[in-house]
Order: sequence, then C-alpha cells, then structure tokens
Amino acid sequence: MPGHGRAWELVTTGDTNGAPLVGVRGLSVDGDRVALTTLGPVAGAPAGALLANAMATRSPEGWAVTPLGQPFTVSIPDLEYPKPVAMSADLSSSIWVSDMPLLPDAPPSPQLGIYRRTADGTLTLLGSPGNFFDLFNFIDASADVEHLAFQTQAHLLPADAGRTQGSDAYELAGSTLRLVGVDDAGVPLSACGSVVGNGRPDPSLMSNAVSRDGRRIFFSAPPACGEPNRVYVREDGAHTTEVSASTCGRADCGAPREVTFAGATPDGSQAFLTTDQQLTDDDVDEGMDVYHRSIPGGSLTRLSAGPPGVAANVTQSVVRASDDGERVYFLATGALVPGEGEADRIKLYLSDHGHLRFVTTVDDIDLSRSEITPDGRVLVFTTASALLPSDLDSNTDVYRYDAASGVLTEVSLGVAGRGNEPLNAGFEPTGPFQLAPLPNQPVRHLSNDGRVFFATSEALLPEDRNETVDIYEYADGTLGLVTSGTGDDALAYAGASADGVSVYFGTDASLLPADRDNGDDDLYVARLGGGFPDPASPPTPCTGDACQGPPIGRVDRPSPDSLIDAPDATPQAAPFGLRPLGARARQRLAATGRTQLLVDVPAAGRLSLVARARTSRSRKANGLIVVGRADVTVRRAGVVRVSLRLSRAALDTLHGRGTLLMTLSVRHSTLGAAPTYRLRLSATTRRSHGRRSR
Repeated sequence: MPGHGRAWELVTTGDTNGAPLVGVRGLSVDGDRVALTTLGPVAGAPAGALLANAMATRSPEGWAVTPLGQPFTVSIPDLEYPKPVAMSADLSSSIWVSDMPLLPDAPPSPQLGIYRRTADGTLTLLGSPGNFFDLFNFIDASADVEHLAFQTQAHLLPADAGRTQGSDAYELAGSTLRLVGVDDAGVPLSACGSVVGNGRPDPSLMSNAVSRDGRRIFFSAPPACGEPNRVYVREDGAHTTEVSASTCGRADCGAPREVTFAGATPDGSQAFLTTDQQLTDDDVDEGMDVYHRSIPGGSLTRLSAGPPGVAANVTQSVVRASDDGERVYFLATGALVPGEGEADRIKLYLSDHGHLRFVTTVDDIDLSRSEITPDGRVLVFTTASALLPSDLDSNTDVYRYDAASGVLTEVSLGVAGRGNEPLNAGFEPTGPFQLAPLPNQPVRHLSNDGRVFFATSEALLPEDRNETVDIYEYADGTLGLVTSGTGDDALAYAGASADGVSVYFGTDASLLPADRDNGDDDLYVARLGGGFPDPASPPTPCTGDACQGPPIGRVDRPSPDSLIDAPDATPQAAPFGLRPLGARARQRLAATGRTQLLVDVPAAGRLSLVARARTSRSRKANGLIVVGRADVTVRRAGVVRVSLRLSRAALDTLHGRGTLLMTLSVRHSTLGAAPTYRLRLSATTRRSHGRRSR
C-alpha cells in the first residue's frame, strides 16, 4: 500500500466495459471528478466514437464512470472530433469542438461547431470558429468556461474583414462572439491580426491569458504589419489598454522592439512581459528583461534590474509568479545579485516583493516545466545539473526551493544516496497515456501546501523492489511511495488534486480485488484517508438438496476479444479459480512471454499453476508439453498474483505458426484442482510493452 497515510482506490471500475484508457483530460479541484478518454465508448454511451470521453465521479460508495458524449448526426465519425477543449474547474461544464453536427442547427462539415455541455448533459451550440483547416487554436478559458479565447485564420465577424494576413483573437462570452484585438471603438488594431496571450497554444509557456473570472483577456498584435508585437489587455469586452506601453522618458530609450506576454496572475490584475526594449528609465542596456505591469493603475517595474552596468539577459520568455504577483521566478545570465554565481552562467532568480534574490546556478532548467504554489513560497523544477553536493549523477533530478527558508532540496535523492543511479526522475510523461490534459487543466506535480509528486524508475526507498517506473511523494521532508514498488507493469502519472489529497496514476497492474480485468489499463487514485471496503467474497455454491436455485458466482467484466474459448473455458461460479486475462495482458503475454495471473484462493496453502501447449517440439500429434510453471505459497485467503513465463518452445511455436493454444491448470494443496482454462494467443496482437499506437 502507498505511504503517507494514503490508500488506493480503483477509479475506472467495470463501467468502462473493456474500453482501454488512453488519457486523463482533467481533474476537479477537489479531486472527486476525473475526465477520461478511452479507446472506444464506455457502457451507456450514446455514440460509438473511436476516442470516447467519460467522467469518473467519487461517492461514499466508490467510483462510477458515466459517458460524456452526444449522438452523431452523421453515419461515419472521424478520429479527432468531437473532442473536448476545456472544462470548468469542477468539471461540471465542458466545451466541445466538432466538425460533425451534434445538433440540428449546427454548421455542416467542414465547418467546426463549438458547444457547451452542462452537468445534466444539455448541449448548446455557441458558434463556429470556421473550417477545420483554418488553423483554429483554442488557447484559454475562464474558470467557469463561460469565457473562451481562441485564434483562427477564419474571418468570423465583419470587423475582421480588413485583416490581410495571420489570425485574429476571438472571445466567446456565453454565446456572444467578440473580436478581441480591437480598440475601445471596436476597430481592429492591426491589419495583420492578433493572437491570444503570446499566441502559443502550449499553456506551459504562459499563464492566465484569460483571467479566472473571464473579465480580462491578454493579446498580442503589431501596430502595423511588419512591426514588433505589442501586448494589450481587453477588459469586459469593451476597453483595451496597451500593457507594453513604455514609461521611459529619456531621449535615448530606443525604438520599439518585440514584447512577449509571459503570463498574468489569476485575476488578471498583474501582467508579466519580456523584452529587450528599454521600457523604463532605469533600463539603459540592450539585455532582455522581465517587466511587471499593474492593471489597473498602470505602474511598470523592471523585475530583472541588477547593479549599474549589469545587463540581465533573461533566457526564457517564461516566468512563474504567485497569485498576488509579489513573488516572480525567472532565468537570466549576468550577475544580478553581486557575488552570487558566475556572470556567464544561467541562474534562477526570485523577485520577492520587489527584492531580487539569487536561488541557484543551473544551465539546463526549463522553467516551463516548473510549478509554483499559489503563494510562491515553493517552486519545483527538474534539472540534470548537480546543484547540491548530494547530487552525484548527471541524470535529471527533482529539486524543491522554499522561499520562506531559502532552502534548496534535492527531492529525488532517496535514502542513503539511492537517487544517484544513472536514471532520470522528473515530470516527463511516462507509461501508456497518449492524450494530454486539456489546455486549462494542467497536470499538477505540486500541491498548494508544497507536496511534490514525481515519477522515476530509480529505487529511492527499500520497499521499491522493481526496475520500472513508480510514483513518489515528497512531503514534510520525507519520501513515500504512491505506487506499489513491485511488479513490471506499465505505469503513468496522471496528476494530483490542488490540495494534494488525491494522486492519480494509470497502470495495467491489478492492485485491488475490485480490479478484475487482469491486465487492462486502469486509473487508480492514492488518497489521503481514502479507500473503500473490499468487495464481498463470492458465496460458496450450494450442494445437494440444499440448493434452491442456481448458485450465485462472481460476475466478471466482459472482454470483447477474450481468449477464453467457449463453452468449456467460461469461468465457473466457484470460490477457487483463475480470473480471465484482459486484452492488454494477453497482448503482453504474446509479445514478451510474461504476464501475471490473478487467482481467487479461499484458503491458505500451496498453489501450483501449470501451462501446457502443443508446440513444435511435442512428440505426439496431440501431445501437450509444459510451457510454463509457477508455485506460490498462499498465507491467507484472497486474490493471489502468480507470475507466468512461457518457455522458448512456446514462443517459437507462437511466432512460427501465428497462434498458440494453451491450457492453464491450477491446483491447491488442500482444495484440489480448479477448472482448467484454455487460452489462444495470436502473434498478430504483438506490440511493445508499455507502448500503444493511436
């Protein structure tokens, strides 16, 4: 079980109906709702989308999965649409884009429709961003998704008719379409268009292009074609202010240069810019600087100001700022704090309530991959640089900086220096998930109270006994495992709730008795104070005159392409027996010759499993030889995991003939033999372990 007082819960229950999980699209702030995408629809879906969407919801009784979808009005759907592009903070409302009409009044293909889906399933057409080939990019949304910001090459409003090139920034306020890049009179600022924020669809490269309440939208546009971009804010759809307006009054301030929007606070009252233009009187060099603009009020401050004669040379147009804008982290060369670090090295700085602090010298940090707590006290990031004497390797590690104490900690060190193997630890995606979260639903690796969650295949704790990826938690100065640290199953980090109570991960391991699919990908949550009672054990079948009807047995989740051959291979309603393999487990067995089987065992004892098959080495035409064997000591009743490895003869036959028919026999030292099952493996299902093709 996980550490730090957590308990596992199975999120994707049998309601997924065999549809493989391919992505977590969003988590509610409280961690009680999860938006999922599956390969094929879940049970009860109104349409057969290839990439289908669903919502998992937690209640005191457990998790339940329900479909998120609409009936199609066309007979042949495509792969990409309909797709969600944004969800509200509580996941109750969602925004969808589709080139297939989802309502009778929707625009026909190839035009796109933008729809809002409410908690009760009601779908409303909001408008159209043009055709799917018009380079439509959704950028950001308010917390309630009532305000949406996107950019498109299409000319959607008459006011945009004069644009000669590029895209334009638009807002959907409710169902009202507005052109963003205009002045107070509604006249476009540039014939070359505008973009939301800095125009980059990657949300890690800027923050809060749309304020949480939707009142403010930041955008960039050139005053005229060929001129450098300026940064503006549009407020309440009525008033526009240039955020990048210079306050430099010197005669030698220089000509306008490109200004990049680097982010804003959640309420949109503070904006951050990067530019090598001298926007304030104290900026007298040609270096790239970070500026802070207050909105309203208009005060402009250079945050990267060093000693006289020292240029900042900010290296990335990315900052990480607290919610009130008082703490701002950025990267720069130059010795901005005298005596701290080498002048030509990249350094991490913190502007703390206007006071510039040196954090560390680090050459390879990507600040877009870093995360910050709302108060700015804690920043976490990854780097291969050895920032502390404890870091003895040249691989990526996770570091945590605490602004209150000024302490930098190597989080992924482990006990007794275990983190210094040649293996990476960090925030990079791992495992089977193919789809990223929605743009306004970033994956959290840092909770609001400073807990850190990361993935690594390094064994940082003694209880981590495998060589595959596991999820770790750093809290209150100690490490703990979120995942099991055992087995060789594929695993993917899926995010954490804002309060750090819930940590999600995907795996094809069966960690709880309720997970009966044995090899299919499932979503789990490690929850502080969580967990549900184990499902009741199947009742013992009656015998003789005591039977008043058919015995009640366990009902397993159906597998659409099961290898269990009917009729004699159907699982029997018995308290002792082998659970069927899921689709992914069969694929792995065919590809690697290895899998793990789950056996329901009602008593302690010795368990033996034997796999037999007719191979190319069988001496008789119908003879079966042993191709795999496993023996396990069972200390108490329950679900037992048994590792099976096929022999070379079995794999040669499978790859040579394309199929392999096997029988699996399980015997207990006191209970005798369980029903024998037949499995057929096909070499056409082979694929690499832990990888999926779209």
